[in-house]
Amino acid sequence: MLPSSLAQLTQLLDLSPQALQLLHRQWWPLASSLAVRNAPKVLGINGAQGSGKSTLVKYLQAVVAQEFGLQVAILSLDDLYYPKPHRRWLAAQVHPLLATRGVPGTHDINLGMEIIRRFRAGLELNLPRFDKATDDRALEGHWLQGPVDILILEGWCLGALPQSQAQLKTPVNELEENEDSDGSWRQYVNTQLAGEYQRLFAQLDKLLVLQAPDWQSVQRWRAEQEQKLIARRGQGMSKQALARFMQHYQRLTCHQLHAPPPNAQLYLLDPARQVQNQPGQPSYDWQI
Repeated sequence: MLPSSLAQLTQLLDLSPQALQLLHRQWWPLASSLAVRNAPKVLGINGAQGSGKSTLVKYLQAVVAQEFGLQVAILSLDDLYYPKPHRRWLAAQVHPLLATRGVPGTHDINLGMEIIRRFRAGLELNLPRFDKATDDRALEGHWLQGPVDILILEGWCLGALPQSQAQLKTPVNELEENEDSDGSWRQYVNTQLAGEYQRLFAQLDKLLVLQAPDWQSVQRWRAEQEQKLIARRGQGMSKQALARFMQHYQRLTCHQLHAPPPNAQLYLLDPARQVQNQPGQPSYDWQI
């Protein structure tokens, strides 16, 4: 049975009581394991766009707080995007495709490292927030009084490995073929991923991966997200704009499907976003 103290999660997560029951059944072992107080923990959660990362991290934050009295901070890799002026500078100085947020090279990794340093030191945190509606970092972050017990960092390429030079050679879509014909954009992205991003990934104490079945499912999931955004805000990307936007992510997303981050716990999703396995636990079917 779902604890009565968690009933409010149906509204927070926009889930039916039945769906929340399944969510709780799947992830309660992880939530309870996080409550073991041996040291501040940094938990990483990797998953392609639309895979359910946001739902999972909100559940973990609420359950660990309500059931164990621990403070959990959530930081998305998206929240570390450089502000729009800096991305415009990258577009002018490095490659025009870097004006679009998303790929390695468009995040402020030093900011992420500083947040983790302050977290481990038990200091208060000012967590940045990125406003996707304005495509820019919000003026005000989210303040948390320290010490914080658990920091959850989630992102679509968290823990990803760089590609080989041979893998970079051939374009994977029209965007790369027409707008990165010399490969300089994907080379820059790969170099960034191989460098300072690995320093950030090394700070994770544990990494979970919500593994999509294929690229087609990721495209469909992201389109569903955009439709919800349009219904809620009355604006969003057209089908054509979204298709082009997703091509920025295709190379590294597909790379991770074939070469997931090492030493990560993989949770395999089917096209309906149902978990098909749980490492070390019986399998359950539920939708994120």
